[in-house]
Amino acid sequence: MGVDFNKIKSDFISAGKEIGNKVSDASSAAKMKMDIHSKEEYIEKQFTELGRAYYLAHKDEEDVPEKAIFKAIAQAEEELAGMKGELLTLEGAQICPGCGAKQPKGNSFCNCCGEKLEK
Repeated sequence: MGVDFNKIKSDFISAGKEIGNKVSDASSAAKMKMDIHSKEEYIEKQFTELGRAYYLAHKDEEDVPEKAIFKAIAQAEEELAGMKGELLTLEGAQICPGCGAKQPKGNSFCNCCGEKLEK
């Protein structure tokens, strides 16, 4: 009985195509997972921006159900401002009142916008 090389060749070609299809499917699935993750991140960012807009629009109101959350945010913002001030002191820097750029302490003028800096 002889070896059917055409059959072996056909089987190899068929197996190669099947492997190629599986790789393509796996690649498509991985891309779809990345696209899903990206869209989920986008939605979360939109919720964050919606929350920020709501907070800014209502933070001075007294009778909002979220007032406790608003107070916690305001307190955290105050603490953050203090921490940033401490960091500037540790770094020997200051913030330009004109453009907000960080400048070395002792500069008379901002290196970015030329605004006069406080001593």
